[in-house]
Amino acid sequence: MLPNEPDVLTLKEMQKILHIGKNTALKLIHEEIIEGHWVGNKWLIFKEDVIEYILRS
Repeated sequence: MLPNEPDVLTLKEMQKILHIGKNTALKLIHEEIIEGHWVGNKWLIFKEDVIEYILRS
């Protein structure tokens, strides 16, 4: 699943995959529905966490 995407996604890449806006993406992270990591000055999300979210939904 998602073979053309990198293993670590930015917030924008996650938004594109899930077809959601920035506020919704941040809500998923802040409510710990999808695990996100604040590194430097940006959010990074593991692709496998997004895949797990898709499969649960």
